[in-house]
Amino acid sequence: MHELTIAQNIISIIEDELQQRNKLACQVNKVYFNTGRLNAVVPESLQYNFNQIKKERKFTQNAELIIKEIPITIKCEDCQAETQIDEPVFKCQNCSSRQIKVIAGKKMYIESMDIE
Repeated sequence: MHELTIAQNIISIIEDELQQRNKLACQVNKVYFNTGRLNAVVPESLQYNFNQIKKERKFTQNAELIIKEIPITIKCEDCQAETQIDEPVFKCQNCSSRQIKVIAGKKMYIESMDIE
């Protein structure tokens, strides 16, 4: 259940960003959050946890969390093919080599947020 920790971290990051900009009196309307599929985040669970803890801060009480899942993209080190995979089967779909590198799908970050 790491979604609760992720939701708490999202709120903390928002708070830090607003503090740095002297905007803690503002209201956050939307938070655009990207997560790679390798992180195994369950969007519904993250959404639920965010909705529960956002009420604890004035600036996020009405915030909407918009989650975008980034697919896993691999690059074959043998044939240089880049492909997206749905399952964590780490082999090249072009040549079946297991000499691959994950080039997308590992990161998670707040892309942007809309504030009043």
